[in-house]
Amino acid sequence: MTVAQPATTAPRPVTLSELAKHKSESDLWVAHMGRVYNVTQFANDHPGGADLILEYAGQEIDQVMADAEIHEHSDGAYDMLTEYYVGPLVKSASKAKDGAAAIIDPVSPLDEQLTAGLASAKRPLLDLSQPLVWQMLTSTFSKDYYLTQVHIPRHLPEPAYLFGNPVLEVLTRTPWYVVPLTWTPVVAYLAWSAAQVFPLETVVSMFFAGLVMWSFFEYTFHRFLFHIDTYLPDHPYALTLHFLTHGIHHYLPMDRMRLVLPPIFFAIIVQPPWFFFRAFLDFPSCAGLFSGGIAGYIIYDLTHYYLHHARVRTGYLRDLKKYHLAHHYKEYNEGFGITSKAWDYVFGTVLEYTDVKSGKRKTA
Repeated sequence: MTVAQPATTAPRPVTLSELAKHKSESDLWVAHMGRVYNVTQFANDHPGGADLILEYAGQEIDQVMADAEIHEHSDGAYDMLTEYYVGPLVKSASKAKDGAAAIIDPVSPLDEQLTAGLASAKRPLLDLSQPLVWQMLTSTFSKDYYLTQVHIPRHLPEPAYLFGNPVLEVLTRTPWYVVPLTWTPVVAYLAWSAAQVFPLETVVSMFFAGLVMWSFFEYTFHRFLFHIDTYLPDHPYALTLHFLTHGIHHYLPMDRMRLVLPPIFFAIIVQPPWFFFRAFLDFPSCAGLFSGGIAGYIIYDLTHYYLHHARVRTGYLRDLKKYHLAHHYKEYNEGFGITSKAWDYVFGTVLEYTDVKSGKRKTA
């Protein structure tokens, strides 16, 4: 069982008139820095939304790629673009600026972007056309090599195969709507249980306390469990566990079926805090608190999915999207908050990075 890969054919020159013909959702080309790319397979997974790419289909996108107000792009984005290279863009001599050659230099501008950041370190890690788990279990690369490569994003036009077994694939893929369908009844039951003992205003207070509690768990889980890089054993089994819990999301950040947590996984990681609180709180009190906590988790996972796969227009969510995508594409050791930056400010992990073009430090 294999996964479709971007087509690789010999590069060939493409004229402006030919480029302009490829402007539909099913046949979408763009040009950047004198190079033409067929991004048809990638359009639907574009973090800024397919409609943003369609708006500039069949055109040169140099200014768009550089405009952070439209949609900011990282070193990883430029690197990902190279997978869809068609060939150099050919311009007529009359339109070439300052007497430039008819075929624009296709190499140096893009290479300057790539060597400026993480993408310059990209090396082979896994064969994305084959099931990934067995490759991880039998891997011979070091932990340092793995951690470098797994945090350099790749893209597939469809969900990756983990096991190659159809049954296991179905069981390990989680559509976003499974999260509210599974956990909303649990939230309702816990809130109802608390309401059997406490007055409504107390249950509401517990619920909101649980939301705050979740925001702290969201940060700590992400930073200390999902990014347990320093203390991760240098062994294929440990690397495989890391890959399955969070590494795959950094490796394939636009995989829609590997983004939200499978219910069984969340059911496991919620056990320690539940039993911790049960050690000194009765069941109704824990129920009221965890009704808000699990509701916070639902909000978190749906927000996480939304930030990756929606074209966000509103101010707060747009800011969160830029912040979280910077965690993926610029600096994965900072910016651990998903629904809020609050705990990043508290613990000093607010994500800042050096802009490739301006050379200035920016807060995502």
